[in-house]
Amino acid sequence: MRFKNVSRITGIFFVLVTLSILLLYVQPAIAAAPNLPNNSCADCHRKLLFSTEEQRQFIDIRIKHLENGISCSIVCHEDKLNKTTASTYALWSISTHALFDVTCEKCHGGNASAVSKQGAHVGLSNISIARTNTPETCGKCHQAELGEFKGSKHFMKLESGETGPAPACITCHQAHSVRVLTASEIEDFCRNCHNNITGIDPTVPAKAENALSSVGELRVEISKARSAINTAKAKKLDVTRAEVNLDSAMTILKDTPSVWHRFNLTFFDTEVQKGITEAQKATNATSNAQGTPAATKTPGFGAALFVLGLFVAYFLKRS
Repeated sequence: MRFKNVSRITGIFFVLVTLSILLLYVQPAIAAAPNLPNNSCADCHRKLLFSTEEQRQFIDIRIKHLENGISCSIVCHEDKLNKTTASTYALWSISTHALFDVTCEKCHGGNASAVSKQGAHVGLSNISIARTNTPETCGKCHQAELGEFKGSKHFMKLESGETGPAPACITCHQAHSVRVLTASEIEDFCRNCHNNITGIDPTVPAKAENALSSVGELRVEISKARSAINTAKAKKLDVTRAEVNLDSAMTILKDTPSVWHRFNLTFFDTEVQKGITEAQKATNATSNAQGTPAATKTPGFGAALFVLGLFVAYFLKRS
């Protein structure tokens, strides 16, 4: 009995220690900020993190999820968190923008080098982040994507000001977490607008999922081709033709993010299939590669001098 009590006390102690560690480290892990020297936006908004009672309650719920083995991401609750200024920093801090030091002032304006709140907020503007203006704001960095998006039906509807769904950049990518939807997510997401209730082409979601999934196939074929070329090179085979095909496939893969924003699924799928074909050609070309012919050696100056030396020695001996 005494042994059981000791075991129970040890177990409780272990749980308490684990909870203490979670309480200490979960919040900093969520809000870990990149090293941004002299950026008052990041410095100030990081301090505001989870300062309200509502936010602290949310973190407690998240810890309970983790304790029960439930995978819980801050992104799942973005709408709830995004009601406060502090939460926008939390969402940004785990985004791709944070990774590449795209900070608050890039979208919101203001003076990131100012040391006072009043000075830092000089020049703040809501115009650049207005929903209909986000394409131009985002396009300052994402020029290729903007160029493709301007040719899409999505953009035309956004510009027309018509009522009803009209996607802007933040519709798919969110304002602060800046998400990139995966193939497994895209079908359900597109169905928010493309469904039988709205009457907006309900076949689009499934087509979108298939189109994005084909990009994964393209990556696999490129990997196979690259491996085949490296093997052929090790055997001293000529892989010039294969490398041309591989470069073509890789160019298509590189362009898929921007081409996607045309939202022409037929065109997108055609381009990806071209890439897959090019990658397969590269793999097949290595099977037919020939050995690189050895360069024909021509007599050099040393050989000529040696022959001349023999002639000189011959004549000296006869004389």
